[in-house]
Parts: sequence; structure tokens; C-alpha cells
Amino acid sequence: MTPIRIQGLGSPLGDDRVGWIAVENLVQSDGFRALPEGFASAEIPDPVGNNLLDAMRDASLVILIDAAQSGTPAGTIHRLDAENFENGAAPYSSYGFGLSATLALGRALTELPPNAILFLIEIPATAEFGRASIPSAPVTGAIPGVIAAVLADIRRWADS
Repeated sequence: MTPIRIQGLGSPLGDDRVGWIAVENLVQSDGFRALPEGFASAEIPDPVGNNLLDAMRDASLVILIDAAQSGTPAGTIHRLDAENFENGAAPYSSYGFGLSATLALGRALTELPPNAILFLIEIPATAEFGRASIPSAPVTGAIPGVIAAVLADIRRWADS
């Protein structure tokens, strides 16, 4: 069992790639590399849904990173407890059946880990979902902040 699993969510489409890019950068970071071997894993499960539930199974803590459109400025970082998110407390999503429904299903099936955190990076309301290889500047600019926040949560969790 890997105590911590970090999952980068999204798609290969424009700003929606931010979860993938954040995880790719996270695993290259000094902070992630300094973690004890086997303590944390980071991957990109695609698509969201059953693959995500499988990827979270048997973890003690799951950290999910995804794009969101909620009306706040592009590049805003939202940190949410998964239970609040799945209960509809925050209307974040950049696609249809996705994260909220997957978490609700996992909770109903008692397949969610005991602890889950969501990091959502706000993408522009006018985001293009074409095959752009680089997300927009505000979205890209938020990635280092998300990586720092994820590493801080890992340290807090490990110390508790």
C-alpha cells in the first residue's frame, strides 16, 4: 500500500491539461524526490471515473489536481476537502461526469481513502479546449503554487 497517491486529472486539451502538467512537474521537484521511497506515488489516471477509483484504492491519503471553472480569476488555486466537494458545496468542473460524480460514487461504494484533498486550478471562462500544448499564462503560473501546497500537505499529513 502506498500511503499517499497524487493524481493529475484532466485531458490533453488546452488549459484542462493543468492537472497532468502539475503532476509531471511535482515528480521532478526536489521536495517530491526527497520523500522516502514508496511513501508517495504520482500518476495520471485517464479517464476519470472507474480508473480514478481504482487508482485511489488502498491509499491513506489521496491528493487530486485538476482544472476548474467557477468564475474566479484564472490561475486561482482552490484547496478543498473531498467530502465538501462531492457534496456539491462548490460547483467546480471543466467537464461533465467527472470528479464530483466519481467521488460521490466512491463514497457510496465505500472505496474512497480516509483522507482526500482536491487542488483545483481555475482556468479562464474562455478557455480553449483544442490541442494546445501549453496552457494559458495564468494557469501555467499557478503550477508552482500547487506543487508547494501539495508538498506542504504531504508534510503535515506525515507529521500527524
